[in-house]
Amino acid sequence: MLAEGLNKKNMKILQMLMFLISIVIFSYCNSQTKNENIDNKISSINLKLKNTSIILEGINSVNDNAKEDFNIKNDGTKVFIEPAFLESDLLDGKVLKFSNGNVKNVKITFYYDAVFYGEEKIKKRLGFQRDTTIVFKIENKKVQIPSFENIKKAVFKKFEKKEVYDAANLVNQNYFNKIVENYDAYGGKDSPDYKSAVAFLKSNRKSQKLEDLFIDIDYIKFNIEFEDNLKSHPFIVFDRMFQNYVFSEKEKKSNIDEILPKGFYVLDSTVINLKKIGFKILALEKDEIKSKDNAQHNSNPIIILQKKGNQYQKVNDNNDIVFKYNDNCPADGYGGFVSKNNYFTIQQIFCVDFLFVNSYTTFKIDESTGNINLYKYGEEYVDRSNTKLKIPSKTWSIRDFGIVKFENVNEGFLINLRNKKPLE
Repeated sequence: MLAEGLNKKNMKILQMLMFLISIVIFSYCNSQTKNENIDNKISSINLKLKNTSIILEGINSVNDNAKEDFNIKNDGTKVFIEPAFLESDLLDGKVLKFSNGNVKNVKITFYYDAVFYGEEKIKKRLGFQRDTTIVFKIENKKVQIPSFENIKKAVFKKFEKKEVYDAANLVNQNYFNKIVENYDAYGGKDSPDYKSAVAFLKSNRKSQKLEDLFIDIDYIKFNIEFEDNLKSHPFIVFDRMFQNYVFSEKEKKSNIDEILPKGFYVLDSTVINLKKIGFKILALEKDEIKSKDNAQHNSNPIIILQKKGNQYQKVNDNNDIVFKYNDNCPADGYGGFVSKNNYFTIQQIFCVDFLFVNSYTTFKIDESTGNINLYKYGEEYVDRSNTKLKIPSKTWSIRDFGIVKFENVNEGFLINLRNKKPLE
């Protein structure tokens, strides 16, 4: 009887212990679940503007309030957003949700550059900034900001140029020299950083892959402009606060600045190296436009420089080949150079009626004479109201226009050419 009583008592104690253990395990799991929910919290930012309110949805945040991840200035018309931490989420790909129907269209402009990411926690832009603007109609009071990864695929080739590769190689050379000179700060001579630096400097080879040079094409900021019924034109700017890479005076030394007309800077350039002669072709833009957001690139002077030793000499120019500004057209205007062998193409986007026109004006350089003549002109079309509509492209060749010098190709000439049916 005594043994039986002790067994029952022990069973009760064991049951009590099991119950307490289960409570502890449940509490621990519950706390872990709560922590996981906080770590993976999908949050939003509310922005109040004078004519509407906007919720920026889908932001990954470790805080209860996603606003804590950003520095935000908002006066009701202009909103400036900067990341407060390295871990702050990017805002491309997120959804804008509007409180009312006062906003009809949204214009989003991405500004991007070749960015050096080799230094830990610091990203530096190399100074080849370009931009792309996209216009969206709002549906169901929502619009999604495009993911820059999708845009990057389309614009990457704009940076596959000798100037970018030269700058990237120079940045890497300076970066690895710094590691070699200050090897103790990077873990000593046995560290992977030091060994990589020595290998790079000894190779004395210029890489032709940007990713091998710690270069990515990334967006610096984007600007969202709203077309509202009060015409107050509110906007949001998300600036990632990248640093500019500062080249030394020796690195920047060139006589090109002396050639540029006063009040202009180099928007874009391309290099053509033939067997006996070299050229550098520049697209210029007014200084006053450089600091403007959402600027279109119109009436850009094109200058052709011939290389003489280490210096350049202007041999030709054309101020009328890039079309004039059209306030009824949201197209970008000048779109970049493409060059191969002794050919170069000027790309631009403009409007004709309700069409976006992507045009390609190709010139050929005669190495023996130095003459530069029109080789081909092509147009591709996109219906502004129905982008899925397929419209045949057109191409005009020398058989359509004969021998035309570079300096004689202008907006009027190309408009007249478009009215001609291309010869088969």
